[in-house]
Amino acid sequence: MNIPQLPREPIRPELENPTDKEIWVPKWRCFCCRDTGLVGLNLVRLAIPNYDQCRDKPVACQNPRCYAGSDYRGDPNYDQRFTVGICTELDKRSREDWQRTVESHFKTIQSRVQDASRGMSLRRCDRTPDEELVANKRHELACSADPKKLEEAEKELEDECEEKAYHDKF
Repeated sequence: MNIPQLPREPIRPELENPTDKEIWVPKWRCFCCRDTGLVGLNLVRLAIPNYDQCRDKPVACQNPRCYAGSDYRGDPNYDQRFTVGICTELDKRSREDWQRTVESHFKTIQSRVQDASRGMSLRRCDRTPDEELVANKRHELACSADPKKLEEAEKELEDECEEKAYHDKF
Protein backbone atom coordinates (compact mmCIF):
# COMPACT_ATOMS: atom_id res chain seq x y z
CA MET A 1 0.00 0.00 0.00
CA ASN A 2 1.26 3.47 -0.90
CA ILE A 3 1.22 6.04 1.85
CA PRO A 4 -0.51 9.25 0.76
CA GLN A 5 1.54 12.44 0.85
CA LEU A 6 -0.09 15.07 3.05
CA PRO A 7 0.72 18.79 3.21
CA ARG A 8 2.12 20.37 6.36
CA GLU A 9 -0.32 21.68 8.91
CA PRO A 10 1.52 24.28 11.01
CA ILE A 11 0.49 24.89 14.60
CA ARG A 12 0.73 28.68 14.14
CA PRO A 13 0.12 29.50 10.45
CA GLU A 14 0.43 33.24 11.08
CA LEU A 15 4.10 32.71 12.00
CA GLU A 16 4.92 30.95 8.73
CA ASN A 17 5.51 34.19 6.75
CA PRO A 18 8.83 35.64 8.01
CA THR A 19 8.32 39.01 6.23
CA ASP A 20 5.59 39.94 8.71
CA LYS A 21 7.72 39.37 11.82
CA GLU A 22 9.05 42.13 14.03
CA ILE A 23 12.74 42.33 14.78
CA TRP A 24 13.29 40.01 17.74
CA VAL A 25 15.18 41.39 20.72
CA PRO A 26 17.11 38.90 22.86
CA LYS A 27 16.50 38.77 26.60
CA TRP A 28 19.86 37.32 27.60
CA ARG A 29 22.41 39.38 29.52
CA CYS A 30 25.57 37.62 28.36
CA PHE A 31 26.07 37.59 24.61
CA CYS A 32 29.14 35.33 24.96
CA CYS A 33 27.09 32.30 26.01
CA ARG A 34 23.52 33.62 25.65
CA ASP A 35 22.94 32.82 29.32
CA THR A 36 23.65 29.10 28.86
CA GLY A 37 27.01 29.13 30.65
CA LEU A 38 28.78 27.61 27.65
CA VAL A 39 30.43 29.81 25.03
CA GLY A 40 28.75 29.68 21.61
CA LEU A 41 30.41 27.56 18.93
CA ASN A 42 30.96 30.47 16.51
CA LEU A 43 32.65 32.45 19.30
CA VAL A 44 34.78 29.51 20.49
CA ARG A 45 36.14 29.17 16.96
CA LEU A 46 37.42 32.75 17.09
CA ALA A 47 39.86 31.66 19.83
CA ILE A 48 40.25 27.97 18.93
CA PRO A 49 40.07 27.80 15.10
CA ASN A 50 40.18 23.99 14.81
CA TYR A 51 37.70 23.37 17.66
CA ASP A 52 35.70 20.15 17.20
CA GLN A 53 32.51 20.20 19.24
CA CYS A 54 32.21 16.41 19.07
CA ARG A 55 35.69 15.65 20.46
CA ASP A 56 36.69 18.73 22.50
CA LYS A 57 35.42 19.86 25.88
CA PRO A 58 32.70 22.53 25.90
CA VAL A 59 34.08 25.95 26.90
CA ALA A 60 32.79 27.47 30.14
CA CYS A 61 31.92 31.17 30.02
CA GLN A 62 34.13 33.29 32.27
CA ASN A 63 32.33 36.61 31.74
CA PRO A 64 31.98 38.20 35.19
CA ARG A 65 28.44 39.43 34.36
CA CYS A 66 27.34 35.90 33.43
CA TYR A 67 25.53 34.07 36.20
CA ALA A 68 25.00 30.90 34.14
CA GLY A 69 28.74 30.48 33.62
CA SER A 70 29.27 30.05 37.36
CA ASP A 71 27.60 26.61 37.10
CA TYR A 72 30.50 25.36 34.94
CA ARG A 73 33.47 27.23 36.41
CA GLY A 74 35.95 24.94 38.09
CA ASP A 75 34.37 21.78 36.64
CA PRO A 76 37.13 19.68 34.98
CA ASN A 77 34.66 18.38 32.37
CA TYR A 78 34.60 21.84 30.78
CA ASP A 79 37.40 23.84 29.14
CA GLN A 80 38.44 26.56 31.60
CA ARG A 81 41.15 28.21 29.48
CA PHE A 82 39.14 31.23 28.40
CA THR A 83 39.96 34.20 30.60
CA VAL A 84 37.66 36.99 31.75
CA GLY A 85 39.27 39.19 29.07
CA ILE A 86 38.57 36.70 26.28
CA CYS A 87 34.93 36.23 27.29
CA THR A 88 34.44 39.98 27.69
CA GLU A 89 35.84 40.56 24.19
CA LEU A 90 33.65 37.77 22.76
CA ASP A 91 30.63 39.33 24.48
CA LYS A 92 31.50 42.72 22.96
CA ARG A 93 31.92 41.26 19.46
CA SER A 94 28.68 39.33 19.69
CA ARG A 95 26.82 42.49 20.78
CA GLU A 96 28.29 44.40 17.83
CA ASP A 97 27.31 41.58 15.48
CA TRP A 98 23.78 41.65 16.86
CA GLN A 99 23.64 45.43 16.35
CA ARG A 100 24.75 45.05 12.71
CA THR A 101 22.11 42.36 12.19
CA VAL A 102 19.36 44.59 13.58
CA GLU A 103 20.54 47.52 11.45
CA SER A 104 20.55 45.40 8.29
CA HIS A 105 17.04 44.12 9.06
CA PHE A 106 15.90 47.70 9.68
CA LYS A 107 17.42 48.85 6.38
CA THR A 108 15.68 45.99 4.57
CA ILE A 109 12.35 46.93 6.12
CA GLN A 110 12.97 50.60 5.35
CA SER A 111 13.74 49.85 1.69
CA ARG A 112 10.57 47.74 1.41
CA VAL A 113 8.51 50.60 2.83
CA GLN A 114 10.13 53.04 0.40
CA ASP A 115 9.47 50.71 -2.54
CA ALA A 116 5.84 50.31 -1.51
CA SER A 117 5.34 54.04 -1.00
CA ARG A 118 7.09 54.86 -4.27
CA GLY A 119 4.58 52.70 -6.11
CA MET A 120 1.69 54.61 -4.55
CA SER A 121 3.19 58.09 -4.92
CA LEU A 122 2.01 60.52 -7.58
CA ARG A 123 5.52 61.98 -7.90
CA ARG A 124 7.59 60.88 -10.86
CA CYS A 125 10.88 61.06 -8.95
CA ASP A 126 12.12 61.18 -5.35
CA ARG A 127 12.41 64.47 -3.50
CA THR A 128 15.68 66.33 -3.64
CA PRO A 129 17.41 67.00 -0.29
CA ASP A 130 16.16 70.60 -0.43
CA GLU A 131 12.58 69.48 -1.08
CA GLU A 132 12.87 67.00 1.79
CA LEU A 133 14.03 69.77 4.12
CA VAL A 134 11.12 72.01 3.10
CA ALA A 135 8.64 69.16 3.51
CA ASN A 136 9.98 68.34 6.99
CA LYS A 137 9.77 72.00 8.02
CA ARG A 138 6.19 72.22 6.76
CA HIS A 139 5.32 69.05 8.63
CA GLU A 140 6.79 70.40 11.88
CA LEU A 141 4.88 73.63 11.45
CA ALA A 142 1.66 71.82 10.63
CA CYS A 143 2.03 69.85 13.85
CA SER A 144 2.21 73.07 15.84
CA ALA A 145 -1.30 74.33 16.56
CA ASP A 146 -0.67 78.03 15.81
CA PRO A 147 -2.14 78.90 12.34
CA LYS A 148 -0.59 82.39 12.31
CA LYS A 149 2.91 80.95 12.81
CA LEU A 150 2.19 78.45 10.08
CA GLU A 151 1.27 81.18 7.57
CA GLU A 152 4.37 83.24 8.43
CA ALA A 153 6.66 80.23 8.18
CA GLU A 154 5.09 79.13 4.89
CA LYS A 155 5.78 82.60 3.47
CA GLU A 156 9.41 82.45 4.68
CA LEU A 157 9.89 79.01 3.17
CA GLU A 158 8.46 80.12 -0.16
CA ASP A 159 10.77 83.16 -0.18
CA GLU A 160 13.79 80.97 0.65
CA CYS A 161 12.90 78.50 -2.10
CA GLU A 162 12.42 81.25 -4.69
CA GLU A 163 15.71 82.88 -3.69
CA LYS A 164 17.57 79.56 -3.84
CA ALA A 165 16.05 78.75 -7.24
CA TYR A 166 17.09 82.18 -8.51
CA HIS A 167 20.69 81.71 -7.26
CA ASP A 168 20.84 78.16 -8.68
CA LYS A 169 19.99 79.51 -12.15
CA PHE A 170 22.86 82.01 -12.17
